[in-house]
Parts: sequence; C-alpha cells; structure tokens
Amino acid sequence: MSDDTAFDDASPIAVVGVGAVATALARRLSARGAPVRAILTRNETAARTLADRVGAPIASAEAGALPADIRLVMLCVPDDAISDVATALAAVSHPWTRTLVGHTSGARTAEALAPLAQKGASPFSFHPLQTFTPDTPPDAFDDIVVGIEGTPDAVSAGRALARGLGARPLALTARDKALYHCAATLASNGLVALMAVVEEILGAADLGDRNASAVDLMAPLVEQTWGNLASGTPEGSLTGPVARGDEATVNRHLDTLRDDAPNLVPLYAALSTEMARTAVRGGQLDADVAENLLHRLREVLQSSPSESDS
Repeated sequence: MSDDTAFDDASPIAVVGVGAVATALARRLSARGAPVRAILTRNETAARTLADRVGAPIASAEAGALPADIRLVMLCVPDDAISDVATALAAVSHPWTRTLVGHTSGARTAEALAPLAQKGASPFSFHPLQTFTPDTPPDAFDDIVVGIEGTPDAVSAGRALARGLGARPLALTARDKALYHCAATLASNGLVALMAVVEEILGAADLGDRNASAVDLMAPLVEQTWGNLASGTPEGSLTGPVARGDEATVNRHLDTLRDDAPNLVPLYAALSTEMARTAVRGGQLDADVAENLLHRLREVLQSSPSESDS
C-alpha cells in the first residue's frame, strides 16, 4: 500500500506500550498520516525513544499524562497487564465517553477493558494477525487480517482503523475470537513447533551435513507446499503416504520413531489422523481404506503412554 495519508482527518491517538506490536503500530500510524500524540509506558526513556521515532510530542510513564484531546487509546501491553493498565487509565480525568479504547491481544476480549467501559469509553479488541519482533517493519500491516471485537460502535471504528493501516478488518464475536486465536496460534506457533519436531527427528539420523538445520533442508519443500496451499486448498494440496492410504509406510515411520524418538509417536499418529480425514474430504482416499488406517492410528494413540505416565 502506498497511501500515506490514510488518516488525514483522524483524531489524536495515544499508544500505550513500547514492545514489538506497539512499535510497529505506532510507526505504521505515523507513516500513514495519523496524529500519534502520546506514547505511554512504565519506562519513560523507552517511551521517549519511540515517541521521537513517530513524532509524538508526549512521552511519559504516567497515565495522567494522557492528553485531553486524545480520542483513541491503543493498549499494546502483555495480556496480563491489560486490566491493570485499564484501571490506571480509568482513574484519569478524561472525556472517556468520547474516547475509543482498544487492545491488541489475540486471546483477550474487549471485556478486559471493563474499567474504562464503566467510565463510558467504547472498548474493542484489535488483533493484527501477524507475528511481530522488535525489527518488524511498519509495512507488516499491508493486507493482513485484523480481528476486531467489541461494542458495535467500537467495531465500526476498529474497521476504519484497520483499513487506514492498510489491513483487512474481520469482525468477531467474543466466542468466535477464542476459536480465531486458537487457529492463529496453531498456524504460526504450531508451525514453529512442528519444525522443531522435524529438527529432532533429523537429529537422530546420520546425515552427512551435521551443520544443516531442518529449516535449511526442508525450506524448498515447505515453500512449495505453502505455494500449493496459497493457490489451492488443504484437501487439494495434501500428498504423501497417508493421502495414498499407504499403511505399510506409515507403520515403518511409527516403528522408526519408537526406536529413535518414542515421544513423537503420539504426535505423528495425531497428525496422520488429520491427514487421513483431509484426504477423504478431498476424494483422494477411499473411505474404507481410510478406516483401516484410522483404526491403526487410534490403536497407536490409545497405547501411547501419557506424559503423566512417563
């Protein structure tokens, strides 16, 4: 997105926090023409550093430094801190009835801002569906989904905020947000954990290049698989022994894991179960063949010791 005047008519904004999300959000707001007026956080030096980067005139460790003309406050703080920060802000004399307050947590709903809602503020949750590090550039917001949940007026404002950032708003109910966040966690962190598992399995193998990581070895395969998913569906992208109903190969995998990485047997069985279900949905795997394979995988899962047994 090249539009750098998306917030020409926006009211002044305060960002609470200086972490990865706060930094990327404040920089993106500033780059798109939003009037970021204040950066608030417990460390005033850190607040000033970010404020200088985005041209915010106010940097403070005090909630009371919130300017009276602020009409949007974005809390980019750890989940467990949202309620405490909301309570501290609610103690500030401010025209809350004319102020929108959002937080960027994926797991918490707008209810976490209850102390401010009781003061008349319009609360909403605003979760960018993106992974952030301290070095994440502002353009990480380009065309990503932002999950928005809260009161109707606040959700409407959140939609406008997301579009101004160059993102795609997705309205959620409080119940749907938990499912949305679960899916996002599996898509991002689940992938990281899966690659760690791949690393562990490869570590048990006698490979020639001991310096090659799982990422080095598997990157072309993962990238092609992602390309297939991006242009198709999970059902149409699935390949491999489970999709073919090749129970003999699956059993060889299980036997190998029992010998070299027995802790991973349940995970392999669970993932293979989902592969079989996906293959049946896609018409690749006959239901009767799938049932034989699923029966074998259920036996493996039922016979695998739990963590508490080990």
